[in-house]
Amino acid sequence: MQLRKRRKIIAAGLALLALVALIYLYDLLSQSTRQFNEALYLKQVRLAKNRQKVLEKKAVRRELLNLQTAFRRAEAALLTGKTQSLAAAELQEIISRITKTAGGQIMTVRILQPDRSDKDMYLAIPLEVTINSTMRQLTELLNELDRSAKLLRITKLGIRSRTGSSRFASRGKRAARENSENIVTTTLTVEGFAKKMET
Repeated sequence: MQLRKRRKIIAAGLALLALVALIYLYDLLSQSTRQFNEALYLKQVRLAKNRQKVLEKKAVRRELLNLQTAFRRAEAALLTGKTQSLAAAELQEIISRITKTAGGQIMTVRILQPDRSDKDMYLAIPLEVTINSTMRQLTELLNELDRSAKLLRITKLGIRSRTGSSRFASRGKRAARENSENIVTTTLTVEGFAKKMET
């Protein structure tokens, strides 16, 4: 009888011990799972942040490339002369070509001194030009200056009218029509732009 009781007590003790061990193991497993899930969540958050940074970096790189392209396009509109004299000669050539296309005649050209007090990285190269033309030719000339591939700015414009026939108008019917028009003498200051350079 006592042996049976002892066996029951030992069996109950072992069962209780096994239950305590199981509870401990379950708690340990739950804690490990919770820690693993927390670590996994933190890694996922960090990964999402890193992905966002990569996407932002790509967007910034794209924006930088767009800005560099726009900058190169804008700089293509500058005069390319390596010195102030060469830039002024290039500007003179552009104005001469446009004036000839419009049918006008350049009377005088004067290279003006640029304003070097400006702290900007670009230098405005001014040229004073006196042109004889009809009003129609002058309008065409101004439109062509405005549409030029180079960045040009007219800072001064003075027009004097004088009656007379045009020696430089094109031939044919148009010439007969323009010969009857008034000739105007226009003095304009045109600025082209170049990177600042040493004189």
